[in-house]
Amino acid sequence: MTTRQANRWRWWFVLFLILGGASLRVLRHYGLIDLPPNFAPVSALAMFSSAYLPRRLAVIVPLGLMFISDMAIGFYSWPIMISVYGSFLVSCALGFWVRHRPESLSLGPRGWRRLAGAALAGAAFFFLVTNAAVWWFGTLYPHTWPGLVAAYVAGWPFFRYTLLGDLFYSGLFFGLHHTVVLYLGQRQRAANSALING
Repeated sequence: MTTRQANRWRWWFVLFLILGGASLRVLRHYGLIDLPPNFAPVSALAMFSSAYLPRRLAVIVPLGLMFISDMAIGFYSWPIMISVYGSFLVSCALGFWVRHRPESLSLGPRGWRRLAGAALAGAAFFFLVTNAAVWWFGTLYPHTWPGLVAAYVAGWPFFRYTLLGDLFYSGLFFGLHHTVVLYLGQRQRAANSALING
């Protein structure tokens, strides 16, 4: 495969991830698929794309996914939107962290633990930052310490779905990729063996 073909493939793959993730988010928003609130693939896609794609393409995936789906769902308070988008950039950073630890991508026991830890960190950051933004920039809670506590208490039930979604989709994307790579590797080895023995 030439460099030009590889770059074209990467762009098609990025577009597929963006449109696939955005479609899932929009369909859930309008009740066309039955998923819990915050059970979304965005953070997992941010980590996955950062683990396997060039840095500039990896960042485009979560930001493009969110922007396209927000165009369909509706935009909201810009400061709160920035906190949400920024949280997914942190998931990108966690994906780069996973990328630079090859044992994580081999998906042995240690790799799965690292991946689960990164998903937990991303979900926790999202919970802490976005609920603080709703408290600070919104009008639902007084701008006092009790108001901040109230915002976190109100957001706590959603954290469970955020974490479960991040764990599920991370396992799905990384696991499928690992399975496909193993399968293609076995086919290549079989083809090489046939050439040598033929």
